[in-house]
Amino acid sequence: MKPVKILHTSDWHLGHELSGHSREAEHDAFLDWLLDELEEQACDVLLVTGDLYDMANPPVSAQQRLYAFIANARNRLRHLQIIMIGGNHDSALRIDLPGALVDERVYLVGSLPKKNRQPDFERICIPLENSEGRVAAWLGAIPFCRPGDLGKESLEELYAETTRQLLARTNGLPVVLTGHLHVAGGDVSELSERRIVIGGEEAHAASLFSTDVTYGALGHLHRPQQIAGPSLVRYAGSPFPLSVTERNYKHSVTLVTLTPGTRVVQELLIPRAVPFLRIPNGAPRCLDAVMKELEALPVETLPRDQQPFLEVSVLMETAEPHLQARILNALEGKSVRLTRINRVVQQSGHLGSLADQRQELADLQPEKVFGALHERKYATSPDAALECAFAELLLLAETADPILSKAD
Repeated sequence: MKPVKILHTSDWHLGHELSGHSREAEHDAFLDWLLDELEEQACDVLLVTGDLYDMANPPVSAQQRLYAFIANARNRLRHLQIIMIGGNHDSALRIDLPGALVDERVYLVGSLPKKNRQPDFERICIPLENSEGRVAAWLGAIPFCRPGDLGKESLEELYAETTRQLLARTNGLPVVLTGHLHVAGGDVSELSERRIVIGGEEAHAASLFSTDVTYGALGHLHRPQQIAGPSLVRYAGSPFPLSVTERNYKHSVTLVTLTPGTRVVQELLIPRAVPFLRIPNGAPRCLDAVMKELEALPVETLPRDQQPFLEVSVLMETAEPHLQARILNALEGKSVRLTRINRVVQQSGHLGSLADQRQELADLQPEKVFGALHERKYATSPDAALECAFAELLLLAETADPILSKAD
């Protein structure tokens, strides 16, 4: 039997902006490259494990970009199966609704498929075909599960039952199981990945993927990485940096070739369309030193969407009321897009109150603000149960489905 070739990618975040700067040109470059790779590698399946969009209510241009890509992929590769699951940034209904309009080889799984309020394993379990049109593997399509999706069932029970249902269908063929969640041991990008909580837990054990699973395909974490556990589990990662903290990642997609008894996994590096610069390229320095580096930047004429992104980090020794103006003046005529001025205040001992820390608003993490406010009011940190309750409320607020909200 011929193998089935799966290209695993994730966390596209269509519609993403970085400090007000559009990423559309980078998305177009990635999707064009992806189409070429799908054809060159003769892939049978494209698997996207969540966060197709950057927000639950994405701009029209982002939705047009997604469906234009699907149409182009199906036109160029008529046998290609496309499977896309929802992530924590996505509106589950927005992913599910167009399902009736696409052909039978495109599977859009925004929310956990259910029938009579129970998981619908006839829809969750998807046969994967090789280039001969023969079923060569089975996939369990589990999207991001919000707190209300599981009912009385735990996530562990859902994954265990999905694995059992797959094994009942495979007759010895490989098993692929998806997810969009944080598995313990995964490397988190602090500035661009939201904390997600499912069933009261933020990070789950890799044992969700048993030894019966040939390949675990994950989304949510943006650095491509393999997770230690009973089976081979990988985060495909995002197609390009979504924050300055990701600028040194080697972004890639994962090509998985499966036959009964064999599994070959290969990373395909994604070309970086736009550079990420940081001045200074290391520890923060005083303003005078930073200004010299900014002034030394070459004067180039590049289209706006090709200009490098730039973060400036300044060690603040004294108050500098005209900091932003001085930096903007130094960048006049330079082909760069400023994303952030990071003011680092040199302090000794305890950082003190939130106001004393002088953090950038964009850098504040809600759970840390909650903890600091709780400690200031009650002179103690919130306990684990309260932290968990806050995290679930935060998740509900961030992922409230705009389609459902309008219907209500």
